[in-house]
Amino acid sequence: MELIWGQPVTALDVWLGRLQGVMLVQDSATVTHLVVKRGLGRGRLYVIPVESIKKCVSEAIYTEMPLEEALQQPTLRRLDNEQFIVALTHNTRVYTADGKKLRLRGLRVSGGRRSTGWLVVSTRMSKRRFLLPFDEVTEIATGKLTLAMGSSGLRALPAYRRDSDIEADLWERISTAFALRQGDLAGINVTVDEGAVAIRGNVESPNVVQSLRDAARDVRGATGLLLDVASDADLELEVAAALAQHTRGNGGPLRISSRLGRVELLGHLPGEDECALLVRVANAVPGVRGVELASL
Repeated sequence: MELIWGQPVTALDVWLGRLQGVMLVQDSATVTHLVVKRGLGRGRLYVIPVESIKKCVSEAIYTEMPLEEALQQPTLRRLDNEQFIVALTHNTRVYTADGKKLRLRGLRVSGGRRSTGWLVVSTRMSKRRFLLPFDEVTEIATGKLTLAMGSSGLRALPAYRRDSDIEADLWERISTAFALRQGDLAGINVTVDEGAVAIRGNVESPNVVQSLRDAARDVRGATGLLLDVASDADLELEVAAALAQHTRGNGGPLRISSRLGRVELLGHLPGEDECALLVRVANAVPGVRGVELASL
């Protein structure tokens, strides 16, 4: 879950305000509340329990709390007096071990435990944003974070980009790669979650799989890659091996072809029970999206 300062926050029935920060438990870095500014200028800062979040995307944070209930939540000034929690907001400054000052722009939170994994920071003189592991934080207090890392380590940090921007960039690289044709793209699905890229589906040749891997590695801001893509050439071999093992040569000579994971078995087909076995075996091969029988 990405919580970036300035994200719109909606109540159940209407727009609520914009995200200005979070409240978290000092010892565990577990996020407990959102800090939401309602109105312009010196608008009041409300703290909304993180449990009320229904969906969190780059465009907005959607809560299940009606506006009337949200406006009855405590303000930041009241909750900030609690000793076990601290506020991280747009006013919080991040200091490296050698004293360089960074701006805190947001953070990434694991969905289940709601613990902070990464900070989104930028230097004072640049708008470029970086991902900083929360493990680098040695001291945490309202208004100030201190890091174990020196300023020289900032150059090795991964760049931060929104998931939607990473996905759009990746699709552009994939579609223009010299080894890909438009037909190859019909069988794949691309998702990006907190910078981690997942590409799943089917393509025509093993060369396309390598092109997908190269394209994902070149996208700025991507923090990981899951490539679960099967090529038709590999599927045809794997289906043939699986059929040979299960039928022990009694299935008759078959010609196996695959088109983006849709497998066709063509030949002199055996009886109904044997055909059902062929279909089950072929469908069990990872990457197969369907099986059809065709008799000569």
